[in-house]
Amino acid sequence: MHVLIIGGTGNISRAIVQVLLRDGHKVTIYNRGQRVDGQPSDVEVLLGDRRDRAAFEALLQTRSFDVAIDMIAFTADDAASTLRAVPNVGQLIQTSTVMTYGPPFTALYQGTDAPLNGRHDGGYGAGKVAADELLLGQSASGVPVTIVKPSFTFGPGHPLFRQVDWSMRWLDRLQKGKPIIEAAEGLNYFQFLPSADAAEAYVALCGLSAAHGKVVHVVNPHATTWHEWHGIAAQVLGVPLETVSVPWDVLVAADAKRYSALTTCLGHNQVFSADSLLALVPDWQPRVPLLQAVTETIEWLQRHNQIEDCESDPLEDRIIAAMRQIKATFA
Repeated sequence: MHVLIIGGTGNISRAIVQVLLRDGHKVTIYNRGQRVDGQPSDVEVLLGDRRDRAAFEALLQTRSFDVAIDMIAFTADDAASTLRAVPNVGQLIQTSTVMTYGPPFTALYQGTDAPLNGRHDGGYGAGKVAADELLLGQSASGVPVTIVKPSFTFGPGHPLFRQVDWSMRWLDRLQKGKPIIEAAEGLNYFQFLPSADAAEAYVALCGLSAAHGKVVHVVNPHATTWHEWHGIAAQVLGVPLETVSVPWDVLVAADAKRYSALTTCLGHNQVFSADSLLALVPDWQPRVPLLQAVTETIEWLQRHNQIEDCESDPLEDRIIAAMRQIKATFA
């Protein structure tokens, strides 16, 4: 197959490129060429910015692909532009997100029929819902579409997030023997999937007619608590894990912008069923141990100096000191 990846250098798409090449497929990627790591020499690179819709569509309309994987369509306008760019492609795989379901999330191990509460978030989830609905609405009569909804997917080339914010300073704190904050003891569940395993699922869906018109969850069937996740990172770094539990609403009160994700995705249990994928690809299972994937990700972050110095940020120390004082006062 000849596969086009719109994006091609991000967390999941880098791994998709590797799996496609391993399996003998021809790969073309379209992106702005701004990532630090280069592409394998046998990948065709088309440079451009999809936000320049006229140029994006004119270039791709001159080409022919068996499958197009869109990693960076975030709105209905993006999705419509993709349809104009590849009107005759054999299959379009749209990368959506489990954030289309919320919060609020209605249950654990939600299926693809769960309410799309993300349409009300006014941002990322709402944009993805609109893009997905536009594509599914024309799938039967136009380009065959498969909607893929990944959960928390990570690997080399991507930040290693923790429970309470999007900073990499927590890894520096661990390295320096400092405690890290957890919200409500880090006991809410997430699904952490190595990008290499996500890529295997994407490639298995390429050219699969049974996946046309379907919504597919690409998630780790095994849920993990944030506390366990933090412990894996500490193990990789060879240090003990010391945590201080803080109610998430206290963190938001301390810095609403920094800890805003606790009010959306990070402060909730998020567990989704993998049945939609396993029904199409019964042999798929995560193969990369979380410990290995976290090790490779941290090594990449260290190599590219992506781990911030925690000494530049006194807020976490102040919050921890305050929590310890409260506990001592009432002990």
